[in-house]
Amino acid sequence: AWMTARRLQFDANCMMVTAAFGALLLGEFDEAASVAFLFSISELLEARATVKARDALGAIVSLRPDYANMVDSKTGGVVIVPAAKVPVGSLVSVRTGDKVPADGVVHEGTSAVDESSITGEARPVDKRAGDEVTAGSINVGSTQLVVRTTATVGDSTLSRLIQLVEEAQANRSETEKLVDSFARKYTPIVLLVAFFLCTVPWVFGEEVGRYWALNGLIIVVIACPCALTISTPVTYS
Repeated sequence: AWMTARRLQFDANCMMVTAAFGALLLGEFDEAASVAFLFSISELLEARATVKARDALGAIVSLRPDYANMVDSKTGGVVIVPAAKVPVGSLVSVRTGDKVPADGVVHEGTSAVDESSITGEARPVDKRAGDEVTAGSINVGSTQLVVRTTATVGDSTLSRLIQLVEEAQANRSETEKLVDSFARKYTPIVLLVAFFLCTVPWVFGEEVGRYWALNGLIIVVIACPCALTISTPVTYS
């Protein structure tokens, strides 16, 4: 809150801190504790949602194979190469337990392929010559598959999925943008109104000044939208 206030960029943190200090000045310690507690919960839920998203991305990234067993078109032998260097149209060998290095079409063999990490399908799918396979899926059958790649590793379905997840994490949601946009306009207005209520009425006497100063602090506390501040992290958790 202090860092954003120094830049004159008011956000939800400024709203919550202002409300807590206002409650303390009023002697409403329960109210101040409630505001701080609610905001702590929202921060905790936001951190939890971030960790879950990071773990999900890590699980997806781990599906991408590092190496591929590329079939030499001249000798018929298998050469282990980095998956990123497998060109389109190459033949790759996918043995039992191996991951498909890139999107492609089965050229030879019949086996069961686990695509649950990509498509969500719990049961392995039987693949035979002519069937499409997706990068990151695993050969769980008992026989080898020879796959002709139709895309590079960087252009595979798995890579595009990883890119989409990374972009979703980097970009803020519309709800988050709405909350901060609301805070930037709402917080200065509330503080300005409270400032005038706490200062100007003292011109008309000490009793009037005390009365309106109390009302100014009350406005600061009741104007804090705790529900709006906590709603975004609750949604994601």
